[in-house]
Parts: sequence; C-alpha cells; structure tokens
Amino acid sequence: MMEKETAVTPTHHVRSWYGLSAEIGVENNLWHLVRVGQVALPHPPAVNLALRRGQPRQERLYLSFLHEFGHLQTLPVAVLHALWLLANGRWRRRGFWGTLAAVVAHEAVWEMASESYVLIKAKGEYGRIYRRHPNLAGRFAFWSVMFSLAFYLTRWLAGKNEG
Repeated sequence: MMEKETAVTPTHHVRSWYGLSAEIGVENNLWHLVRVGQVALPHPPAVNLALRRGQPRQERLYLSFLHEFGHLQTLPVAVLHALWLLANGRWRRRGFWGTLAAVVAHEAVWEMASESYVLIKAKGEYGRIYRRHPNLAGRFAFWSVMFSLAFYLTRWLAGKNEG
C-alpha cells in the first residue's frame, strides 16, 4: 500500500561550501523546490522517484534533500562541464540534435555529481537504507543511464566529425 503524502516538509536554509545560500523544500513525490535568491526552481523529483522507490518516507525525504543540496554543492562541476561544452562549440554545428545532446549531457553530469554528493555525505547511512530497502533496478537504471548519457553524448559532441 502506498503511503499517503499530504504533509509538506519544512524548507531548509542551506549554504554551499562556496558561499551560495538557498532554500530547499523536498515536499513529497510530486514536487521539490529550490530557491536561490529571488529565483525559484520548482521541479518534479524524477530522479529521486527512481532512486528512492520503496523507501520509507523519512529516509526517502532525507536522501532526496541531500540530492537537492548536492545540486547546489556540485554547481561548480556543472558549470565547468557547461563551460567546456560552450567553449568546445561543436554542438552548434550539429544543429538541434547537438543542442539537445549538450543539454542532456550536462543534466546527466550534474545528476551524477549530485548523487555522488549524497553517497559521500550520507556515508554508511546510504548503504544501510539501501540494504534495508533495496532498489537495484532503480539504482542500476540511474547510474547506467546517466553515465551513458553523460559520457557518450559529451564524447559525441567532442568529436571532430560533423555528423
């Protein structure tokens, strides 16, 4: 039976290691919110739904919060990848598909960086949660799909050929 989720978790005020402040609200299976200054970034928790499937609410929300905070903490990694893609410029010659590939590769890199932050920050707690509530398919799908998208699309965009 699926647990009923009506309560909204409190908004957490956080500061990244490089000084950027934000508010993070991990509400439920339907919506997350990250606010940096006046910029609000509400979004569905697609990655967290796949990774946290079958976990009790509190553990799922805890790991989901860390994942959202991980995006803030790993923003420099995402910026470096985006700058590399922009400087590389080959995606422009590939038209619409190159632009789409650059966006997808960038998002995949940032998702992996964020979940890596969760692994490091939660340490043994991460393993304990997944041992008690295994989700091998979700974890395998996340890591294999994100790695493939990040690696192969970035590699394709770095290629010398036009096609």
